[in-house]
Order: sequence, then structure tokens, then C-alpha cells
Amino acid sequence: MKYYLWTIGCQYNEWDSARLGYLLQKLGLIESKQEDADIIIVLACSVRQTAIDRIFGKIKSWPDKKVLISGCVLEKDRAKFAAKNIEIFESGDIKHLFEILSEHFDNRFEHFKLSEFYSLLSEQNTQSMYIPITIGCNNFCSYCAVPYTRGREKSRAMDEVVNDAKTLIKKGQKEIMLLGQNVNSYNAGRNESGIINGGKTKSDFALLLEKLNDLPGDFKISFTSNHPKDMTDDIIEAVARLPKVIKQIHLPLQSGSDKILKAMNRPYTKKQYLDIVNKIKTAEVPIKITTDVIVGFPGETEKDFQETVEVFKKVGYSIAYVNKYSPRAGTAAHKLGDPIAWSEKKRRWKILDEIANKK
Repeated sequence: MKYYLWTIGCQYNEWDSARLGYLLQKLGLIESKQEDADIIIVLACSVRQTAIDRIFGKIKSWPDKKVLISGCVLEKDRAKFAAKNIEIFESGDIKHLFEILSEHFDNRFEHFKLSEFYSLLSEQNTQSMYIPITIGCNNFCSYCAVPYTRGREKSRAMDEVVNDAKTLIKKGQKEIMLLGQNVNSYNAGRNESGIINGGKTKSDFALLLEKLNDLPGDFKISFTSNHPKDMTDDIIEAVARLPKVIKQIHLPLQSGSDKILKAMNRPYTKKQYLDIVNKIKTAEVPIKITTDVIVGFPGETEKDFQETVEVFKKVGYSIAYVNKYSPRAGTAAHKLGDPIAWSEKKRRWKILDEIANKK
């Protein structure tokens, strides 16, 4: 029996895909091209409508395939997939996937010990560099669907994360990337924060970076993504001080206009953002700053856009991921419509891209 995995979206989906492929191969399935596959599994992304549209477009070319969907899927899209007789299983819901495989393909799957199947989850694919430390999101940015698809934010126990890192290091992995929609709000569930010199409290994420840095081995640590509202001084200090942590911080701006940031439900101002940038730039070692930004959000005037341009020129990002706003049904911003012409979004995209990425 042959399978094909199609992964769309973030590194979290890539991690899910690597783990899922490893498990399928352990069950005796063979990876193949989509045209030869008996079963196609799509790790979906719902951040942009275009990603879901691509999936529906591809489904038309798979009339004789069994198609399964996992990853991030909004409720309205679930109903559309169900109408096409396409089943959805939640990320990590191995039991449901197991049942689907048994029902549609081969009852040998139902005799495979489920406990043994779950035990394989702890085995990382040797090619995978990712370790999720949080799942879901609590921020509810008005343009984003993630809280509705991945649920509210949950953090993994610190010991679990450290053990995953030990496994990857033992297998020779040279870079470990910590994943989360907002890694710097990581909360290991301790009753009290760690104590550092002077009696100051230290964030759980900074403590996690320290624990990983102290592990023996030749490897580097990176992480994504961060939220400016949770970027603390001790995280910046840890990045600067710890030798195994890559000297780079991804600090999504999204907009340089306070008016647009408020409409996006991003609870910081341009000044607060630039204050964080200043702390990063004045750290004891040079730290690169990367960012995400959206152009053409509903209500963004030329004046608002020029404020974003101003921030780009002040910060000097090493890389900027510039996105043209696309309305997403199911998000709070969808009711604002899409009043800015695509040609204008492309113009604004080009200006920012040339400032940040054409150096």
C-alpha cells in the first residue's frame, strides 16, 4: 500500500508530516508520488484562504484516491470536505487515523497494538529538527485562524522537551528548532518562576533555553515564532549569552501603525516595538532581527503604510516576510472586507521587500 503526504503551511505542519510519514512506514506503507498513491494525506493550513482553495483544486485531480485531511482546518471547511466524502483526523489523534486505515484498506491495522503505535510517537525522524513546545494560541489576532483550528495555547512539560532534544542530539542533529505560535509565552506549569541573581524572576522560556544550552553535544538552538507582547529582557539576554542559541530573534511587526495594530488586535504600539528592538540591538553580542508584516490590511491608508516603512528603515531587518492581506472567513477581520486593491498591495509589498530583502 502506497501513500503520499502533502504538507502546506508552517513548521508545525512539517513536524507533524515528518512524524506521520515515519509512523506510516513503520506500519509497512510505502511513500510514493501522488499519482501512484492509494492514500493521500494533506496537512492543511488555514491561515490564508488560498491554501484551502489549492487543496480543493487538487482534490478534483484525485477522483480515485482516498484523501484524508489533518493540520489546521476551520469548521466551515470541515463541512465542505465532508460533503466530498473526505475524512479529517486531528493532529496526533492516532486512534482515529488507525480506525480509518483499518476501515478502508486492511484490517491488519486493527491488529497492530495501539500502545505500540503510540510508543513510536516518541521516536523522532532523524531528519526532523523541530520540537514543538506549545500548541495552539491565545492571542486571537483579528486576521488569523489558528486559535480556531489549533485551539487555545498549551505548553508541554519542560522535561518532555528536554528529553526530545536529547534524542535528537543523540541521533546527530546539529540544529534544534523550538516551535510554537508564541514560544516566548511558554509556561511549563510550575507554581513559581525560577530565581536568578538579585531575586528577579525568569521566564519559563528563558529557563528552557538554559537547560537545552547545558546539554552536552555539538548543536545549535533556534526558535519561532515570538510575540512582541511577551518578549522579555531575560529572553533577549539568554539569546545573547548562551553559546548554543543562534543569535537571531524573529519579531513579527505586522504593521508600524498603531491604528492598524489595534485593528489587528496586536496589543503593542510602534514605540513599544521599537523599544524591544533597541534592547536587542544593544545586547552584548550582535543579534539579527527578522519579521513578518502584512500590507493592505483593511483601513491601511498611505500614512499608515509609511509608518511601517519608517519602522523597516529604523530596524534594518536581516529578513522580512512581507504578506499581502487576504481575507479569511472565520476570522474577526473578515467582516472588514477587502477594500484595498490587489495592485496597491503589490506596490506596498515591493517597497518593503526592497528595503529589507534586496540589500
